[in-house]
Amino acid sequence: MEFLLYLYPQSQEIYRMVAKVIRVAENAPVCSKRDIYGWFSPSDRTMTICTSRITARGNIAHYINETLLHESVHLAQLCKNKAFLPLGIAPSQIKLSARRKQDVETAVKTIGPSVRQIENEAFWLEDKPNEVKYVLKKYCL
Repeated sequence: MEFLLYLYPQSQEIYRMVAKVIRVAENAPVCSKRDIYGWFSPSDRTMTICTSRITARGNIAHYINETLLHESVHLAQLCKNKAFLPLGIAPSQIKLSARRKQDVETAVKTIGPSVRQIENEAFWLEDKPNEVKYVLKKYCL
């Protein structure tokens, strides 16, 4: 899998944790059906990294690592709740940049309003590898 070449050391550790629990795919059909960098399917227990889309847009290492962490948060959400629900981080704690707020709104428009808090948590944690490792260890391993 090509995306593995771009992972930072902490992301490599997160990938190994995730791969113990679910299947990780690259450039699956969902990548061409949606304008996304990654996708987590709770029903299939599969995480997909859309490497071809990321490499076409630049800043490859940054977005591959960010995507892996984002989708890993979704795995932790599933592990904690046995359903695809938020971890329970208080909305008042979640501070998102304008870009990430727009990303949340795009997800809500694409998937539906039920994912707002799920995506808020994932976008907030996607640049916090230590916290992502913590929630994966706590809920999935």
